[in-house]
Amino acid sequence: MKKTILMTIASLALVSSGLARTWTSSDGSKTFEGNFVSCDGASVTVKRGIKELSFKLTLLSEDDQKWAKAEGAKVAATAENKKAAEEFSQTKFGRAFKKLQKFEGTKFVSHELEEAPKFFLLYFSASW
Repeated sequence: MKKTILMTIASLALVSSGLARTWTSSDGSKTFEGNFVSCDGASVTVKRGIKELSFKLTLLSEDDQKWAKAEGAKVAATAENKKAAEEFSQTKFGRAFKKLQKFEGTKFVSHELEEAPKFFLLYFSASW
């Protein structure tokens, strides 16, 4: 039992360290590793271990600033899409999507919308 717990903790530590990015200071003299959390254009938040550090974006190198801004835009877009999907799911038409399924492997499985649909394909069939 103890071995299983230790192996789980060790594997989680390896996985989380694999996601870490090396950040460089604006003058290039210092570096550190941390996981990107968010960026609002003026400041960036990085997670080091269990602590989250927030600091001015200008303290980072130009490449890191560009990367953080791009990732921050992706995170913001994902959050907006998720919010739009939640709002859509509350509409009358959106409630029909609660039964949405997708084909995975050899069977159909439940699927939840990750973003609001941009297009709809309606199919109508009638026999006369």
